[in-house]
Amino acid sequence: MALAASASGATAQTRWVVPGPDTTLSVIANGDPVEATLDSLAAAGYVLARVDSTRADTVFAAWGEPAVVRSIQVIGASALDDPTRSWGTREGRRFQLSALAHDLRQSASAYARLGHLRASLVPQVEVAEGGRAVDVTVRIDEGPATPVVGVELAGARGASRAFATRRARVDVPAVAASLDLERVRSELEASELYVEVGDPMLAVDEAGELVVQVPVVEAPPGVFDVVLGYLPPDGGAGGGVVGSGRVDLRNLFGGGRTAHVALSRTPGLASSFEAGVADPFLLGSPFGVGLAFEGASRDSTLSRQRLAAEVRYAFGGGLDVVASLASESVRPGTYGATEVDGQPRVRRRDDVLVGAGVSLVRLDRPRNPRRGLTLALLAEQGRRSGDAFDGARAVRRLGMGSRLYVPTVGRQTVVLGVDATVSQPAASADGLVDEGDLLRLGGAASFRGYDEQALLAQSYVRGVAEYRLLLDDASFAFAFVDAGGLSRPAVPGAEAERRALVGYGGGLRLRTGLGLATVSYALNPDLSPGRGKIHVGLAVGL
Repeated sequence: MALAASASGATAQTRWVVPGPDTTLSVIANGDPVEATLDSLAAAGYVLARVDSTRADTVFAAWGEPAVVRSIQVIGASALDDPTRSWGTREGRRFQLSALAHDLRQSASAYARLGHLRASLVPQVEVAEGGRAVDVTVRIDEGPATPVVGVELAGARGASRAFATRRARVDVPAVAASLDLERVRSELEASELYVEVGDPMLAVDEAGELVVQVPVVEAPPGVFDVVLGYLPPDGGAGGGVVGSGRVDLRNLFGGGRTAHVALSRTPGLASSFEAGVADPFLLGSPFGVGLAFEGASRDSTLSRQRLAAEVRYAFGGGLDVVASLASESVRPGTYGATEVDGQPRVRRRDDVLVGAGVSLVRLDRPRNPRRGLTLALLAEQGRRSGDAFDGARAVRRLGMGSRLYVPTVGRQTVVLGVDATVSQPAASADGLVDEGDLLRLGGAASFRGYDEQALLAQSYVRGVAEYRLLLDDASFAFAFVDAGGLSRPAVPGAEAERRALVGYGGGLRLRTGLGLATVSYALNPDLSPGRGKIHVGLAVGL
């Protein structure tokens, strides 16, 4: 078959276009065009090609039959089990130098993923059977494995390598072959600091060190979340609006630090305030610290305050151990100081509590999980003092919250959970417990279908069951049932009570142009369908 070529005019190069039976070769000849043409034909497998003659800028050549690969031998491979497993160059196939070069680049990339950045792959091609076959030998010098020194976030502002490495739970220096890059991506997603987390890859930084590079898109630096509820008229009293607002600031100064402020208004003249700050990796260590304040007042009955410091240690895999130190105080108001049957409704007290617990978060998707588990458990014990106590007395409390996400069919999942608090308050010298020792329950954050904070309990347990239809990575429709019970000892003005509670309803969480909007409707067996509790929420990125 003849070889045709066209000159490129006044340039110093000539482009030789070689039409073949199943391929087209382009040859740029800086020197001898005949030699360049034969080299290109040989690279395409036509090792028997010969030049018949030349004229001006045209070369006439006979291609002959293409050579096939008779054997492949790899020498020096140990980090990769079989470098040729995914090669297009195989025994019995037509030999093409371009295909072999592609195979070698693939293997070099595989070595780079294992940390062998300076691996050398040198091919040697020997012609056999008079040009009808070739034997391919590849000599590999893997070189030393370069350790991974950290995680770099591409697209994040101000995120240090130390923070990204801690957040991704990578212990450095690390052997590249031992890294689970999918787990690195999952850990960064679970932080909820990024709305998008791309595929991690090994890269060489400006200093020549090996890092895991992860492309990310940062989430908004803060979220304003407001939840409003409507309580229908009851017993001649008019309906009313209750609600709460919360501002969360996250990833402060690029180190994953957080801060929050929350204010809620409940029925009557009751309100509460929260504020807190936290650093997940203090001074780049695996220890996280936090400080939080909670304050609540209920008309003129009482005021309650809690100041707590917390230390966490991250073990990886979403598991943290927690230690806490808290100071709590209760002060009676004008009404709380009044006596019932010779006993004040609320007594002045001060508690100092030491706590220990665990936190576990393992979710496939943090914003809208379909599979996974969360668990928070904290046990506290301390001493109580106050006007009605003859010396310090012991007080104990155990709190927990858990959620299990179980996928069903399609984009649906079942959420099962348990929330509980078991409290053993210290009774006063006369053996009585008062309202200052009791929890307030009911509403969107606890027993749905009941009035906000209308239930008083010393201890309670709530089982949660939800069926969700996932609409996208943040939205879902749901139906729920809350079932559990509470216990309360006798307090001034109220008898002891044990009560079973059931709430049920449904709702929708939907991503909108403003943010995440949530609406729910909840009932309990004592309410008619028209007197359910409505809650509307909106979370807006700042």
